[in-house]
Amino acid sequence: MSAPERDPADARVSSREALRFLTRAGRILSASLDLDETLQRLARLAVPRVACFAIIDLVQQDGRLERVAFRHVDAELERMLERPDPFLPDEAGLVPLARVMTTAEAVLIEDVARDWAWEGQGMERVRSVAGRSLMVVPMVAGDGTLGVLTFGSTRTDRFYQQQDLALARELARSASLAIENARLYRKAEQAIASRDEVLGVVSHDLRNPVNRVRLAAEMMTEMYQLPDGAHRSAAMIVRAADEMNRLIGDLLDVTQIEAGRLSIERRRTPLPDLLQRLEDAHEPAARGKGVAWEVARPTQPINVQIDEGRMLQALGNLVGNAIKFTPEGGTVRVVTEGTDERVRIGVQDTGPGMDEAQLAHVFDRFWQADGGDRRGAGLGLSIASGIIAAHEGRIHLESKPGVGTTAWVELPTSPAA
Repeated sequence: MSAPERDPADARVSSREALRFLTRAGRILSASLDLDETLQRLARLAVPRVACFAIIDLVQQDGRLERVAFRHVDAELERMLERPDPFLPDEAGLVPLARVMTTAEAVLIEDVARDWAWEGQGMERVRSVAGRSLMVVPMVAGDGTLGVLTFGSTRTDRFYQQQDLALARELARSASLAIENARLYRKAEQAIASRDEVLGVVSHDLRNPVNRVRLAAEMMTEMYQLPDGAHRSAAMIVRAADEMNRLIGDLLDVTQIEAGRLSIERRRTPLPDLLQRLEDAHEPAARGKGVAWEVARPTQPINVQIDEGRMLQALGNLVGNAIKFTPEGGTVRVVTEGTDERVRIGVQDTGPGMDEAQLAHVFDRFWQADGGDRRGAGLGLSIASGIIAAHEGRIHLESKPGVGTTAWVELPTSPAA
């Protein structure tokens, strides 16, 4: 006996409901790159709005399907959904999931009792989970199937039709894009982590031979009466070793900053003392470059809670950049602006400046405004940004081509002792 005729309206999700559902699903799929949590939220959204139960299976790297999310209005039946069967392929290939995985085409079973005639082993259990109506839709990217969405209805007044299948297909398209983005992001994170691990190991191992070279050069100048030419060469070796040590330190700092492991020990420090040390450290470089070097002290007592060595490193990177790019006869100036709660330190230069496109990348690792410049590794601003962020501060650059650049560092002040 055939099933009784039904009003098609019983099967359909209204257009307005479908639009609301897809809008909310789109927000969920784009809100996070945590794939597992995103798909769990998607399953929870679908039940009971468009389905009595929802299942999401993803294809893993070894080709097998893994059930990553499921939801059922009935808690007892939900536990049955955790097992991949009864929706995995059987020998005859009759289960809808097998058909979808083979053909990458959606399957609509409007009435399970009427349209799904297979009576193989376990069919009773299949039907107990599958309910009354079923949609199985592939999530496809390029030439491959990423996984399968399964929606089912156990209600007597909801039998899926083509309009519902169109909704499921649209959701599968959105889910496919989210899955691809999340997987690409995960691969990028893994690649960055592997690179940083290699950088950390190599940088650490390089320090020993570099320090031995430096020590040998120093011993030569101290223990032997070297001719002037040899003495200058030994001094060059010491300077080169110091530069190599600085670059190695930069690489290690970058890996620590990116991993959130940068160690700082904050102490109350008078700002004038910090600026005096900054002035003394960079005066020789500015004089050697023929650049005017000015450091303006605050007019009122200001203290900051900082790791002085790390902050001198961060500000030193900004000053070093300013001196490097300011032509002979130009000026590099440090200024301060303070309030009771915050202080701003500005490093101003009269160099060539940068346009908006360059400013968008200044804090990227290994980026340099002049791609042909080999006077550094392009890590200075990135490290400065990480150090200042670790101090609960902020940094930004203002620049105008042909006029110059100002790097502003904003830090919280510390009450006087």
